[in-house]
Amino acid sequence: MAVGSGDPHGTADRTDGSSVTAGRTDGRPTGSGPVRGEGPVEVRASVTEDDERVEYVDANESVRYVAAWRHTNQEEVRNGSKPEREPVYEWITVERRARTECVSAAAAAAADHANEALGTDAVGGGTSSGVGSEDLAAVVSVTTLLDPGGAVLSEPTVGFDDLVASTPATVHATYRIEGRAFDRDVPVYAEHVVLQQQ
Repeated sequence: MAVGSGDPHGTADRTDGSSVTAGRTDGRPTGSGPVRGEGPVEVRASVTEDDERVEYVDANESVRYVAAWRHTNQEEVRNGSKPEREPVYEWITVERRARTECVSAAAAAAADHANEALGTDAVGGGTSSGVGSEDLAAVVSVTTLLDPGGAVLSEPTVGFDDLVASTPATVHATYRIEGRAFDRDVPVYAEHVVLQQQ
């Protein structure tokens, strides 16, 4: 889970089982942003939905997709059998699916562009709601990691101003599904996140 740098009490789980807190710590580094990217270049992204688990339904202009998997033989698994599962489907309007997929694709493309421009691989991409005046936007970020006492464990090799300058302000993204195409100009923001281990 991405946690905004202005929230000193937000937490996120890490893959190693520990947790981190994002935001300000007394006398310690603080995050910066989000700030709209200033890169003047035009960046494009596209995503084509060709996964058999996703189906476009023209009759009601919606997308049926696999939202989760349900185990069908839990008791047998407890007794050592191999798990079996079945898909759990949900529906979403094709416009909403296109919007979400375009923002995700734009974030990846913007991060790739920033990494290439800066000669690094430290820039990550993601999506965030409520950034700037946008209800959903792409965000590229670099991260400073602090130990529980506030000492810096790792920090970005690029400056925040350089990140903003190399981040495109907008990515033009296209979502395609079963012969239909949806275009969206996605705003992109840059952010420096500070995470502190618990």
